[in-house]
Amino acid sequence: MAINWNIPKSFTQGDRITWKEKLDQYNPATDNLSCFIRGQNGSLDLTATPLPSASPLLGGTEGGWEFIIPEVSSATLAPGAYKVQLVIVTTAKGRQTLGETDLEVCPSFEDLTTFDARDADEIELEAITQAIAKLASGAVAEYEIGDRRMRYQDLDSLTRRQKYLRNRIAMAKNKGSVGGRNVGVRYSS
Repeated sequence: MAINWNIPKSFTQGDRITWKEKLDQYNPATDNLSCFIRGQNGSLDLTATPLPSASPLLGGTEGGWEFIIPEVSSATLAPGAYKVQLVIVTTAKGRQTLGETDLEVCPSFEDLTTFDARDADEIELEAITQAIAKLASGAVAEYEIGDRRMRYQDLDSLTRRQKYLRNRIAMAKNKGSVGGRNVGVRYSS
């Protein structure tokens, strides 16, 4: 079943988030709709509130469900990528997973004193470049990159990783552009 997901694709940590879901083949008065948000940086379980059906002639809604993530709850989700799963429980069919989508929780700048907007590859590239500079100047071959500690890595493997990261960063920044030596051309009549 195709679901028209109304959940935002991203929101800021600590904000109040609301959205409505309308599923024509289910009844909000008898069926329970739940949303499960999961990621490495936290999780959240939500139960939707049924919306009453009102006559469209009177300008009312046609039913459905409303989800609310209070400020306190969204603040518990650390910034990062999450998966969202929608589940419905009906008296006739029991529990059914309706589908899943992606969600990005963005950091709130209110409490940040510093912020590094670089992605993980750019941060690693800087650390490797610094390690290469230290090795070239005769320093001991031991260094730290993120939460990993490396020892006695040779200069060749560091420069290979540096080249790999530079290429990856360049490709990520130039998505949609043609790169490399191969160019595809299609002729049509």
